[in-house]
Amino acid sequence: MICAVSLNPAVDKYVRLPRLRRGEPVQAEEVITSAGGKAINVAGVLRELGEEVELIGFFGGFTGAYLIEQVAREGVRIDPVEIAGLTRTAFVIVEDDGKETEVVEPGGAVAPGELQALREKVRRASHRAAVMVLSGSVPPGCPADVYVRLLEDCAGRCPVIVDTSRAWLRAVLDARGGPRPSMIKPNRREAEAVLGYMLEAPAAWERALCGFAAQGVTLPVISDGAAGLCTLAEGKLWRAIPPMLTAVNSVGSGDAAVAGFARGLARGESVEDMLRLAAACGAANALTKECAQVRRRDVERLLGEITISTRRVGEG
Repeated sequence: MICAVSLNPAVDKYVRLPRLRRGEPVQAEEVITSAGGKAINVAGVLRELGEEVELIGFFGGFTGAYLIEQVAREGVRIDPVEIAGLTRTAFVIVEDDGKETEVVEPGGAVAPGELQALREKVRRASHRAAVMVLSGSVPPGCPADVYVRLLEDCAGRCPVIVDTSRAWLRAVLDARGGPRPSMIKPNRREAEAVLGYMLEAPAAWERALCGFAAQGVTLPVISDGAAGLCTLAEGKLWRAIPPMLTAVNSVGSGDAAVAGFARGLARGESVEDMLRLAAACGAANALTKECAQVRRRDVERLLGEITISTRRVGEG
């Protein structure tokens, strides 16, 4: 079983319109509503891949009830912590020229007792999970080091993937002592923000990944949109590049990739096989209108179209 933890789930609304014009009313041509938030996205992709998945998270109000219903309908076992605050809504506005704009609410505030209840559920789940996935933004009421605390709750019982950004990722990287994440996966923009420098030349990518590894991350990964995924493992820098695709909606591709890595870790797959699956999942997500929704047939077709390249650390 793979367990995904969602501190800040969301009702996702995909809104398609001809052009977004500031200050003017615009009639939407299409609206699709689905369950979202990074951990929910991961859980849904894993379920599509045939994995047994459990979801732990905060859910509040009518939006939280909608998410619980939708996630359960997809076959994901859910262990919710019901909160007084209202679960957020996130909008992905897609224009006819392919431009995407995300508008995301901060999320309902979490009380200390609600956070304690979630931590206890995480402790129990870590005893039976093959992999724990901690991903997403953090709602008001949770401390900036909440992912550090959740890593402590998992206590090294199984591999733990942490996929977050900003101060929450910084806290994980800066933590001294205690369990370390098995994997992190910021995207390029998130990595640059936490590192304080741009990832342009190959030497910068090597510096970044080696730096994350020096901070105790076993498998550091950075995603780079259509340019693929880059990781450091076995003394080598690995890159997985997907084929050229006509993207329908790329939002959630990073979450789909995390699902591929989670399945690979749970099954003890090689670095190459994990990387190939993760890249195929990310590419498959871009072919659907819903955020982080993949079709298994797309993933299986794309597996053979992923290009994997490697070079030894320090070779240029």
